[in-house]
Amino acid sequence: MFAAREPAGLLEFFHGFVSTDPPQLVMEDHWTVINEFLQQQGTSHEQWTMPLSMAFNGGRPLLDESERKVYLVRPDVVGFLGDILKELLNEGTPEDQLVFEGLTQMQDFYQQAAERRQCVVFTIGIL
Repeated sequence: MFAAREPAGLLEFFHGFVSTDPPQLVMEDHWTVINEFLQQQGTSHEQWTMPLSMAFNGGRPLLDESERKVYLVRPDVVGFLGDILKELLNEGTPEDQLVFEGLTQMQDFYQQAAERRQCVVFTIGIL
């Protein structure tokens, strides 16, 4: 992935990517509503504003086109985000069931990645 320095090479990598060993979380159908919820939480909890925005739509950009984006979330940030997602869930269950399920899946995913000291590659419009 890091050897693909040009957008075409990065896209080729992801189109040939088959999830086997590394865990994968796909949220294509309800990402928009979850992202809106996370942005609202970032606004109402000042200490979460930067990490939430940085992780899901502003990490280290590997590809930043209008319809397709690839961001890298560093391993040291992954654990912090897992903790934030856990705090969000502990504060109360979101009214929207899709948001609750999505946050639960994301929290588990980020927690597992943190335990393995892995980065997370977050994509929009790629897979």
